[in-house]
Amino acid sequence: MKNRPDVQKLLDYNIAVLDQALKVLDAHTAAPGSDYAAHSGPHLRHVIEHYEAFTQHVAGHSVDYDTRARDRAPEQDMAVARARIEAIQQQLAALDTAALTEPIAVHLRGGLGGEDNFVSFSSLSRELLFLASHAVHHYAVIQLHCKAQGICLGDDFGKAPATVRHARQP
Repeated sequence: MKNRPDVQKLLDYNIAVLDQALKVLDAHTAAPGSDYAAHSGPHLRHVIEHYEAFTQHVAGHSVDYDTRARDRAPEQDMAVARARIEAIQQQLAALDTAALTEPIAVHLRGGLGGEDNFVSFSSLSRELLFLASHAVHHYAVIQLHCKAQGICLGDDFGKAPATVRHARQP
């Protein structure tokens, strides 16, 4: 395949995406009257749990995002969120880059009531692309809530990288 991903860059990108989550925590810490648990917290928890599902299942060549813990601690306690984000970053940094192009099974509940279980094949690198895109999507919602609370995360926060690049072109 001609367009093989640079897996180290992909890992570094995901670590940088998680750095943005830490930026959200820092911004809320700097704005003591902000309501982290009501708005940003649930979105960060969701992002954290998706990354944790990935890192916990990666060795088994299978990922199931629907079996995540749904633990409300990181959405209510910024110190818990920070510790879990930093742990994920360490796990990503320690991944064997050679394994990232290997096929894996991705499980997902489907049907409008979750009655179906689908399995599709992917690769760890493709799932890292998904995780980063998924996080940025949630960051866009966080950006809206933060702006409403007077918290500035920067104009590019929550924007897809292609959108940022397009906006910077003359």
